[in-house]
Amino acid sequence: MMTAQQREDLTLLYQGEVFGEMFYCTLLRHFHSPVQQLLIGSLLQLETENKARVRPIAFKHDIDLIESEYKRNEGAEFVSHVKNMEWIEAARSLVPISEDAVANYRRIAAEAPEAWKPLAESMVEHETLILTATRMAAAGEDEKAADLVASHLVYPLPKPSSF
Repeated sequence: MMTAQQREDLTLLYQGEVFGEMFYCTLLRHFHSPVQQLLIGSLLQLETENKARVRPIAFKHDIDLIESEYKRNEGAEFVSHVKNMEWIEAARSLVPISEDAVANYRRIAAEAPEAWKPLAESMVEHETLILTATRMAAAGEDEKAADLVASHLVYPLPKPSSF
């Protein structure tokens, strides 16, 4: 039997992917260079693939699979913090947010029951990958960041011919 906190944590893992998916989808509207589109699109793909991976575990533990409109709206609205920034400035501003996500997911993994501990630990790796890619983008290494994210995708996006 899961505790209320464990149910909340598993819900957060699932709805966190909903937030991330909408964030990156909305972010695509504001940064237009081919490498930015590839990186953001790859991060969007990462969130989509990961949400699909979380869903069976959430379902097994009777977590609501309906994507929270609140989380979707929150993800879309979060873009307002960065949409008027230059790309590198926007990436830099996202680093502390990714660091907080990694710390929160580490807490969840440490407290996760054995039934879904491997999923929770993989979520730490997932968020760490996003943090690493964000740091690379903040350092002006967008193409390397896109390559890194693509190396973790089941269905990577093709590189634009304009590279």
